Amino acid sequence: MSSVTAQSSPSERIRVLPNAVTVVATEAGDVLVHCPPETLKYLLAHGMPIPAIILLPPDLPAGQELGSSGFVRHGINYASVEFLLYANFFVQSRKVLVVTVTEAQARRMRAMLQETISGPADPASYGATAWLQRECVAVSFFSPLGRSPQVEDLVELVSLETGGGALGAVRITLEGETFVFYEGEAVVARVSTRISALTLPLTLAPPRPLLRQELTLQFIGGSDGFDPLGITTCFLAYLGTAVQTQATLFDTAAYLLLRLGNLGVASSHIAEVVLSHLHEDHLAGLPELILMGNQRVRLVTAELIYQSLLRMLSAMLDLPIPEVAALFDFHRLDPGVPLELDGRRFEAIYAIHSIPTIAVRVGGLCYSGDMRYDEEWFAELEQRGVLKPQRHEELVRFAEGASVLVQDVGGGSIHSTVTPRLLQALTAKSQHLVLAHTSKHQLPAESAALAGQIEFAKSGLVVGIGAALPDNAQSEVLATIAACPLFARLPITARRTLAEQAVMVQWPQGATILREDDPSDGCAYIVHSGLVAVWMGEEQVRVLGRGHSIGERGAIMGEARSGTLVAREAVKLLRLTPAVFGPAAQHLGLADAFQRAEWLIKVPVLCELPWASRLDLALDFQPQHLAIGEQLFAYGEAGYVGYLLVSGAVLFSDETGAALEVLREPGTFFGGRSALYSRPRNATAHAVVATTVWILPAPALERLNLLYPQLLLHLRATEAGFERSRARRQAE
Repeated sequence: MSSVTAQSSPSERIRVLPNAVTVVATEAGDVLVHCPPETLKYLLAHGMPIPAIILLPPDLPAGQELGSSGFVRHGINYASVEFLLYANFFVQSRKVLVVTVTEAQARRMRAMLQETISGPADPASYGATAWLQRECVAVSFFSPLGRSPQVEDLVELVSLETGGGALGAVRITLEGETFVFYEGEAVVARVSTRISALTLPLTLAPPRPLLRQELTLQFIGGSDGFDPLGITTCFLAYLGTAVQTQATLFDTAAYLLLRLGNLGVASSHIAEVVLSHLHEDHLAGLPELILMGNQRVRLVTAELIYQSLLRMLSAMLDLPIPEVAALFDFHRLDPGVPLELDGRRFEAIYAIHSIPTIAVRVGGLCYSGDMRYDEEWFAELEQRGVLKPQRHEELVRFAEGASVLVQDVGGGSIHSTVTPRLLQALTAKSQHLVLAHTSKHQLPAESAALAGQIEFAKSGLVVGIGAALPDNAQSEVLATIAACPLFARLPITARRTLAEQAVMVQWPQGATILREDDPSDGCAYIVHSGLVAVWMGEEQVRVLGRGHSIGERGAIMGEARSGTLVAREAVKLLRLTPAVFGPAAQHLGLADAFQRAEWLIKVPVLCELPWASRLDLALDFQPQHLAIGEQLFAYGEAGYVGYLLVSGAVLFSDETGAALEVLREPGTFFGGRSALYSRPRNATAHAVVATTVWILPAPALERLNLLYPQLLLHLRATEAGFERSRARRQAE
């Protein structure tokens, strides 16, 4: 119990942590309000006690904020409770109380935890691989329980809606946008439910020189979910010699976009994401990459894991599964069925872990996932009938002949334990062994002779195998320009000219690059490496990585700088002088799109985008003016364009001509679902007053689908809301 007294003031009860996390000391114990990824790491890093009560935020409806829906804000899941449950249950032998606002949230939270703690609940989900569920149960067996832990063992889920805010002498209520904590009749704390501040990771992987070889690995992280200063296992693999700037990402650490940016990698440089399994330390960054990255994600995993992921994301985002599936592209990699992608051949087996997990091979690389590798234990499982002989052999031989084996370790009952026997077995299978998923970077004394073959996956580690590839600095500059949606619109010859004429400039960590209200020098910039913090007044509003462009507004209109830019780390930018930027801006028609970009800032859901992104969007819109009574489209006809209402009003009517609703809110998207999904129009639309709309043609919508998935989520959510309201009115 927290050591608070009746005389404590509200300010003494509250400790505000980064990323909108608050700890409230109450007579019922410390209450953690909001729970983004790595909250446990922050608590451990600062020697704070781990609360056993967690209060989660109310849902945010899809379409209200970019990249936000359900528990997720701007791609960050604020219900990332998994490792806090583990820390309480396995370390302190106690159950956590998770309090949601609504009962529906509590049910969704349970569905998320089911997938990550035990795997699919329905045995039928496993189909012909029912044996895999038996393996998972064997791995996760917990002696004190005499069985595998279940969700109910780790957590009690309650809601304020059904009285779950009554905690003995403490009562928690939701009043407007504030959680209010009472002890008796006295208010002891108030905590806002709004989550708007920029979320930042505790640590970043240090950028290191990346000399490309035939197989090159770059580790974002190589530790576990309990290491307060480490980043969980996540790495980039540059495979072969054909593609120089595209990488395969293996698993997804939290706060992924900033961590990629600090390594000089844009999200558009990720060719595909290989997902080994759904534990939070391997999954936490995926929602952010899907919802906030500037490229549609290609996800590679097994069908069983994909279906489990859809259920988890559906519960996390409070969206129907078909809407979740539309957010990214799935490429099926089932064991025994190789996948060919752009000349790369992926193969997989099911690893042996506590939930369905795949180990993957591609080229000379083998990644174990969280496989517990122990040959003596495999033999024991075969004797017990858990493993069949052919399955035993598959596990033992999974990495044979690999150039590099990345093996997750960490010990305990569900991970591989670093022993001389393990190291001898694994180094015999591969030329080079990289041990990941651990903060303990020391080999047993008996294995000293193997040290030349083994490395530990520290954050920032670069591993190269094979011949060195030519170092082409110009191709890297071209890759930066191609990663910027605005300048990627230019034809390749114009991009090459831009790359040749751009000037590489650099600033040390902490240096001010541009200052708010200073006059523009007419230059625009593109981030080439490092991270740039954008400040408006005293508030840090965003952090930009490779491929983000800045300064176009001042360069186009000669206006003063609208924000202060600071180098978070050492930063390299491509400077586009007026002589270089001018022809590119003219080719793209940036001046003509300027006023449309300025208007888009009035659209609440778009105001959080960087100005360059709004300018990029504005280039796709084509203004159209409608007279009173003029028809936009008719019920049942094919849809080829979407619309943004700028002014006026649009009446929607059904197939009989009966009025459904009038749309008057400027900045509202409509009509895009028909264009994107080749569906006939489900209503007729007329202007009821003089009206202006901006048209978004199907190719532009498709580009939106590829570059701005968060906007497509907003568009779909908005139109789904229209359809539900129409259905309700028709039912009445």
